[in-house]
Amino acid sequence: MRAIRFFADKRDYEEFVFGEIVGEALLREHPFYCRLIQFVLDAKAPLFYRQSDPSEHANFSAYYNFILMRETYTNPTLRAMYFVHDFAHMLFYYPHDVASVSRAEFEEALIVSEYAASNETEILIHYRVPALRERVFADKRIFVDLLRERGVAQPPVRALLHLRKQMIEDDVLDPFFFVDARDEPIRTTFKSYRGNRAWCKHRLSEVRALPNPAEYFYRFLTPTNYERVLAGYQSTATQASYESTVLMNVRLAFVLLNLPGPPGAFAECEAALRRLEEKVLVRSIAPEAE
Repeated sequence: MRAIRFFADKRDYEEFVFGEIVGEALLREHPFYCRLIQFVLDAKAPLFYRQSDPSEHANFSAYYNFILMRETYTNPTLRAMYFVHDFAHMLFYYPHDVASVSRAEFEEALIVSEYAASNETEILIHYRVPALRERVFADKRIFVDLLRERGVAQPPVRALLHLRKQMIEDDVLDPFFFVDARDEPIRTTFKSYRGNRAWCKHRLSEVRALPNPAEYFYRFLTPTNYERVLAGYQSTATQASYESTVLMNVRLAFVLLNLPGPPGAFAECEAALRRLEEKVLVRSIAPEAE
């Protein structure tokens, strides 16, 4: 990590996120996505950093409330959608207390949240904001195109979760959806996620157990209730709650990296973040699918 952004004032932080991070007006001004982003800022207050190591491109540091500022996208709309995907992940439960969860619970939490976040930012986002489709992937077909061609209206979140599970973990629906040879890349992408359980197994073994896991509790929603909750969400976050969450994030990073002397107060966080420069929060292995 390098150039980790720190904001002493909550208002400056939110202006940065809604300006520089989610720069696409179609998203930041859309009521649902505005509330989704705001919930994550209130509940997790993620810190943003630039890449210092190649492994950071795919180490999923957002699970620990540190988000990579991806600078490889030339399409600003696609870049904003990627950040919304990270935010969608951060809506959900992540088992930080790896010492007390089973492998099955860990897998269930990560895989279901991945299905939900991907559904939101690969499919539902195009139903909620139809104008996005012409701005991204104009040269290829994506799964939402197949749904629309079959006359499918915006699917319920729960039904879409079941569908994605079938598309990835089984082949029974392939003859219905993949009748056009042009759509083979979509089918291949779905099946590539069959390696998720192998990835979870490695991630569980990689992450350091927290000595005081009860300290790191964050509000979260579920993959089946988030849409209903966000429909009426109103922020009640304050400067004090922002400071408390940022402090918790920085202390969590110190524990994960086994660094001494974590900050004890928000006033110490800016200096503490400088000690995280050039550190890699999680050096993730890329396992072969099992």
